[in-house]
Amino acid sequence: MPLLARRIKLPASVGEILFGVLVGVEVLNLVRPAEFIDLTAELGFLLLMFIAGLELDFRKLEAGGIKPLVHGVGVTLSVFVMAMLAAVALGFDPFLGLVAGAISIGVPLVVLQETGLAKTPFGQNLMLVGSIGEFSSILLVTGVSAYDHARGINGVFATHVGEMALIFFGAYIVLVILRTLVWWRSESFSRVVESHDPSEIGVRGGLFLMFFFVAVAAKFQIDPILGSFLAGALFSFVFRGKGPLELKFMSIGNGFFVPFFFISVGMHFSIEKARGGDLLLLLELLVILVTVRVLAFLLVPKEDKITLIGVGMGILLSAPLTLLVVVANLGRKLGKIDEVMFATVILLAVLSSTIYPWLFKLLVPKIKATPEGQTGINGD
Repeated sequence: MPLLARRIKLPASVGEILFGVLVGVEVLNLVRPAEFIDLTAELGFLLLMFIAGLELDFRKLEAGGIKPLVHGVGVTLSVFVMAMLAAVALGFDPFLGLVAGAISIGVPLVVLQETGLAKTPFGQNLMLVGSIGEFSSILLVTGVSAYDHARGINGVFATHVGEMALIFFGAYIVLVILRTLVWWRSESFSRVVESHDPSEIGVRGGLFLMFFFVAVAAKFQIDPILGSFLAGALFSFVFRGKGPLELKFMSIGNGFFVPFFFISVGMHFSIEKARGGDLLLLLELLVILVTVRVLAFLLVPKEDKITLIGVGMGILLSAPLTLLVVVANLGRKLGKIDEVMFATVILLAVLSSTIYPWLFKLLVPKIKATPEGQTGINGD
């Protein structure tokens, strides 16, 4: 599927969703959802969130200082506030505000690498905002899940919030312990990030950390998204030189488990339900996705920001494929959206991940002509 998707200029994950639709019950009826597929898809989902946390580059976050962080937080907050206001103003369910505001760095990262902008100031700024947005989106999704489980803001919800705070506190304790051990026993821990370790201690350690935090989240009845993402972020923070190890996790995830997740999403996609969906709603969500992001970048000023740069960043971040799929699955499980709306959101994920990267690529020559798009961070 990635080879075919590349030929027709689609992200591999979009191709895998379409493949799931093709082999599913409603088209060729070759494969039906079964225990093996569901289990493998769940593992793929957890690995996808772990890799998302692993992709956070804390060296660059620390090197950039406080101003880029403040800018990233400002843009993220603006996107979510405007998306929620737009959803309410148009008479939609507030849950669609979360759909329209979801930010994911997966597809934008691939496009930046394809266009040679990943190492430029433009690419680094966009990845910073995308990372903050993805973390915030996962927190919001977890909060919505806790709110629904408690059926409102009450003692049960306060307990869930307290349990989430405990998980963060536990993560901090694990972080301190790991950082201390790595500092005192640097030679022993060097095996963790070695590229040629027959025992693959680093992979085993990362997977242990992921399953540990997923289990803790499940124990507290918190969505496992948070546990898996936190584990990846922790691993990234402790082991800064994680290059070879990150490639191994991406090989395990993207090479086998993660495609099962996207194929499973396609298998659960109902063409009949999509036909019965609201085309106008789909178009309105497509417009809201890009409008709130472009406005956020233009309204939250940055010292050296050029209007074209803000528009480009807004368009590229309008392809939150991974988080849209995650939010759609969560909404269906919680009963926030029905099967028709689920099909609409999946269609939105596919269309936005096709249209907006294509529009962004039209702007690439002009972006490369600006100061932010000319040279890499280290002059490369």
